[in-house]
Amino acid sequence: MSYDIKKHARETVETITAKLDHSLIKSQFDEPIDEAARQFTHKTNCPVTHETFHRVIAEFVVCVYDKGLNARWKASAEPLDQAISLLEKHYNSTYGRGYTAAALDVSDTQEGGIDVVLNQLAEIIKDIERSKYIKAVFTVNIDPTDWHLKCEIAGILLEEYKSFLPEHLLRCKPWELVNEIPTIMYRYICSESALQQVFSCQEKPLTAENLFTLDSL
Repeated sequence: MSYDIKKHARETVETITAKLDHSLIKSQFDEPIDEAARQFTHKTNCPVTHETFHRVIAEFVVCVYDKGLNARWKASAEPLDQAISLLEKHYNSTYGRGYTAAALDVSDTQEGGIDVVLNQLAEIIKDIERSKYIKAVFTVNIDPTDWHLKCEIAGILLEEYKSFLPEHLLRCKPWELVNEIPTIMYRYICSESALQQVFSCQEKPLTAENLFTLDSL
């Protein structure tokens, strides 16, 4: 029984690690959403009216979910309501936070106007969809009621990821970290991807593009 739990725990760690691979997540969310955003076009006059602003952000949300994520149903019912909700909860600019800040940015044509809002709206959707995917990976692969499995997974993390973990975590026992497994694993994945990017960039000239890639991790 003990061997079976250890084997299952190791397989679970390997499965989650593969599903949270940085390049995989990028190809599933970042790249298709960026491409959908690039393809989106809109006709607006200056100054942008309230009605035009609403029309454009609603059409943009439908475009991103339809072409970027192949999930038009997510924005098919009330795309305007969804767009406003996304801005209200997540938008941030020099004018403050929320929908009102986005509306003020739209009128500021010197700083990019409505395109600035659409760019951030795309980033907001990416962040949300990535987070949902990551949460689902852990939910599907780790039974929250299987205490022994979670302890075994925590033990593997403490042993194999110790060079990435802070000292206060290394002093913990496996059973003390069962609720921190997603945080520990995802931070490790990010760290590993960052190191891979660094080693890759060391083999080619350091350019503005390379610097941007490293800074975006």
